[in-house]
Amino acid sequence: MVVGAGLTGIETACELPGRLHALFARGDGVTPRVVLIDHNPFVGSDMGLSARPVIEQALLDNGVETRTGVSVAAVSPGGVTLSSGERLAAATVVWCAGMRASRLTEQLPVARDRLGRLQVDDYLRVIGVPAMFAAGDVAAARMDDEHLSVMSCQHGRPMGRYAGCNVINDLFDQPLLALRIPWYVTVLDLGSAGAVYTEGWERKVVSQGAPAKTTKQSINTRRIYPPLNGSRADLLAAAAPRVQPRP
Repeated sequence: MVVGAGLTGIETACELPGRLHALFARGDGVTPRVVLIDHNPFVGSDMGLSARPVIEQALLDNGVETRTGVSVAAVSPGGVTLSSGERLAAATVVWCAGMRASRLTEQLPVARDRLGRLQVDDYLRVIGVPAMFAAGDVAAARMDDEHLSVMSCQHGRPMGRYAGCNVINDLFDQPLLALRIPWYVTVLDLGSAGAVYTEGWERKVVSQGAPAKTTKQSINTRRIYPPLNGSRADLLAAAAPRVQPRP
């Protein structure tokens, strides 16, 4: 049972069937069943109209059942109870129903957004506490004139690089560097069905299937990792305040 059909829930649900079938291929008499639940009327509500048909087909191809328009009222060792009163048995419940910033943000007497994130300026300084910087999932930074950062490595990594640089620059009275990222992409893994690659905040599909899967694997296994050769120079170079080109 996977609760929450956002990006994390979709990726989890699409990956589970293959993993479970491989696990129980020894003839244990177990037939794996994966159910994806979301309170919205359709899955992938944040992915937009362009990507939704691709996602729905991938779930179907992977054998994932979907239950939409219903929420989970209770979770117990034996399964979940839905808001409708229906009870679904489950050996495992994976909770993917949203993200929240660390509660450390509550220690500051400043405004936070609905996700608990601190508001920061273009230099990653906490608004209201200029001597403090924040980055990643605890910070809501403007990526352009209309959009805030999302809680993902795509924004968290450059935010960390710029915040670290600006902390040092601030200590030594050097100019601070403003962070702006002029592009936005989403690459959603769909298990054995491949992946879907979208561009723009409206998430227009530009690639799907095996080509998009290759891009996703490159991101997860190479792009987001620091140098592993033990070189101090290479590590510092990787931490330089810069924005990578889109994958």
